[in-house]
Amino acid sequence: MGATDSISFNRILTTAAGWHASDLHFVVGNQPTLRIDGKLKALEDEQIITPEFIDLVAKTVLTDPQRQQLAAQKEVTTAFSLNPQARFKITAVYQRGSPAISMHVISAAVRRIEDLNLPPVVAGFAKLTKGLVLITGPYGAGKTTTLNAIINTINETRAVTIVTIEQPIEYLFVNNRSLIEQREIGRDALSSEQAIIAASREDIDVIVISEITAPSVIAASLDAAEASRLVLTTMNTDSVLGTIEKILNSFPSTDVGKIRTQLAGVLAGVVSQRLLPRIGGGQVAVTEVMVPTPPVRAVIRDGALFQLGNVLQTSREAGLISLDRSLAQLVATGVITLDDALQNAQDPSNLKLTTR
Repeated sequence: MGATDSISFNRILTTAAGWHASDLHFVVGNQPTLRIDGKLKALEDEQIITPEFIDLVAKTVLTDPQRQQLAAQKEVTTAFSLNPQARFKITAVYQRGSPAISMHVISAAVRRIEDLNLPPVVAGFAKLTKGLVLITGPYGAGKTTTLNAIINTINETRAVTIVTIEQPIEYLFVNNRSLIEQREIGRDALSSEQAIIAASREDIDVIVISEITAPSVIAASLDAAEASRLVLTTMNTDSVLGTIEKILNSFPSTDVGKIRTQLAGVLAGVVSQRLLPRIGGGQVAVTEVMVPTPPVRAVIRDGALFQLGNVLQTSREAGLISLDRSLAQLVATGVITLDDALQNAQDPSNLKLTTR
């Protein structure tokens, strides 16, 4: 990278750090853009990005083999460390014939569960010895932060073996009481499915999968949980009900009955979260949480998912927390505005009555 371009790139990174940006976007024809507290902000004092500048950024954050992969496959996802305090998840794709690069900031330190505005039941997931725990939400909802906080609690409190299966490896864990192995897809394993099956056959207590999407990976995760492993993972869904539906809809109708029974048996918890603007600045997590009770397991096993939303809304059992109840509490305590709550509510009319 030329001297001028290096200065510009470093200045952008410094600005991003100063504003606590979560993401940086470099797209030819646009100014560098940051995401701050969930909102995009173009850096109007910076020059419009040229193909030459994006190529030089690519040479900084991608290795030669990764740039070759980008040219051949038109996309690559990896992690890049500028220094021990500055690590990023890099996503590079093509648009209009030129690379476009996004850099997601990976926190230098894992946050503690109690600092994330999560309900106490989430901390209980770190005490489980088996079952499937799903941390869900849209992109940028803090799923990885929550997942890592649970892993860190296990690492601090239990002497167990943990394997993470990631693409790419984001946060670098250091062994505390636990022994942690981190396996990267493409470098340490050929596929997530292969890595899950291998871990299930080893002396591994906790299997962490950065994200499950493909039916084969979902099936391998269910099998691992059924084999008395604790399986922790994330999914890009926007509700507890949406998560269960996505899992079941991933399989052909001939297999759904088997998957319903398996899921009802191994599911240990679902957290659906999103980040909303906090009054006074910053963001706050709002969550919907389901810990399967006998009625919930029966609903899943029997396929009567239309009843699941009602169970979450009306049940007061420990571990069942509806999204709208969480929103109402944050409004009542002056953390978020009513308008933001209504925009995210599953039943805005009922939420409006609840918060009066």
